[in-house]
Amino acid sequence: MVCSNGAVTMRRVSGDWQRWHVETFDPTQVLDLLGARLPDARYMVELESGLRLFTEQLDDWTLDGARQVPFAELSAEPVSRVVVVAPGRDEQYFHDLVAEVGLNEVSYAIGWTAWLDIAPQGVDKGTAMERVRGRLDHASDRVLVAGDGRNDLGMFGWSLGGGGRAVAMGQAPDVVKDAAGEITATVEEGGLALALDSLLVAAH
Repeated sequence: MVCSNGAVTMRRVSGDWQRWHVETFDPTQVLDLLGARLPDARYMVELESGLRLFTEQLDDWTLDGARQVPFAELSAEPVSRVVVVAPGRDEQYFHDLVAEVGLNEVSYAIGWTAWLDIAPQGVDKGTAMERVRGRLDHASDRVLVAGDGRNDLGMFGWSLGGGGRAVAMGQAPDVVKDAAGEITATVEEGGLALALDSLLVAAH
């Protein structure tokens, strides 16, 4: 199971989920840059252990077992991801902010609304999926991935580059649809089921 936009990969061992591979980075510089420009934003980091530290409650994020801390404590140790939520800011603002602060030593994805998800340099869902594919020894052209967010772009490129399939959900923004090899229906319309059904058709 690929988690945290590719920074964490879990595997099942004797009925339990274990953290099989974790990528981390020092978030100090990133947090200093962003904190200076977005002092009122809400921040969260995920530690190597999986513990999440946050400054204020983040809507739509799972914070069960997480710990609220002062902003300065977020950079106390390496992390697998940094999440920045800034209500009232749009996608273009985050694109401009990334260009301004020069986030060139980390990977980042801009979410559906006003949030920025930052991972170790060169890490995305595609890099983690390749690790899993290699571990399972599956052929690259036997891969199908599906997604609806900008954080799926790396995974789409990875799958298509290996001869596999990349399916954009119907509710995905245009930039995601443009990067996919095909488009299915929305979640509400059973789009993922339709994409998976196509595998059965191809098998026959």
